[in-house]
Amino acid sequence: METSLADNGERILETRDLTKTFGGLTAVNGLSLNIERGEIRGIIGPNGSGKTTLINLISGIYRASSGAIYLDGARIDRLKPNVRTSMGIIRTFQIPKVFRNMTVLENMLVPAFSDSQGDRYKYGREVIQEAEDLLRFVQLYHMRDELAKTLSGGQIMLLQIARGFIVNPLKLYLMDEPFAGVNPQIKGVIMESIKEMNREKGVTFIIVSHEMPAIRRLCGRVSVMHEGRRIAEGSLEEVANIPAVIDAYIGG
Repeated sequence: METSLADNGERILETRDLTKTFGGLTAVNGLSLNIERGEIRGIIGPNGSGKTTLINLISGIYRASSGAIYLDGARIDRLKPNVRTSMGIIRTFQIPKVFRNMTVLENMLVPAFSDSQGDRYKYGREVIQEAEDLLRFVQLYHMRDELAKTLSGGQIMLLQIARGFIVNPLKLYLMDEPFAGVNPQIKGVIMESIKEMNREKGVTFIIVSHEMPAIRRLCGRVSVMHEGRRIAEGSLEEVANIPAVIDAYIGG
């Protein structure tokens, strides 16, 4: 297991009694969660446990039914997604969202020149160089002039992840199943990218994944969700032996 840069209890994200309901369904149920700055936290649990809904709440795709979310001590759950992005929150999606008829490089530049990045567009040449450096970092530079729709599924996931790295500031990266459906080589590139950005840039990651080997390698701490609640927390080895976690996975 790799060691992340968690800063001795300095909290970057906190949820307090966070709840999201859809009609009669409670997808997230009174969830209180603390994430330390520089941490790589895994969120695991069986299908339907509320993991993706949690990511949607933190990123602003969904508005909480009740409860609160804090980033660096400031309440953000009432803010729009673009405002949260300007504060340093980036996310990926299970099904990667890219502009398929734009080139790989053009896809990289979209967030850099968005309203959330202020007047960064004035420094176009420097931003293009940064985008190209990131494409080298994730081994996609050779495809920078190709249309995104020509990429494989794994390469599209890599592009989606690299595109998030260009946002400034980048404090908290929310990743929803980043390893799903990608081949071992690309999975390795994704893991190395996460470790490098955490180590060199101090980026905090929350990773939702069913890929336990990847979670074991990356995350010093995991939170286990079931039926919208956090039922356990600790290292993967610790939570794997908790009866409530075993029951959640096997339907006990």
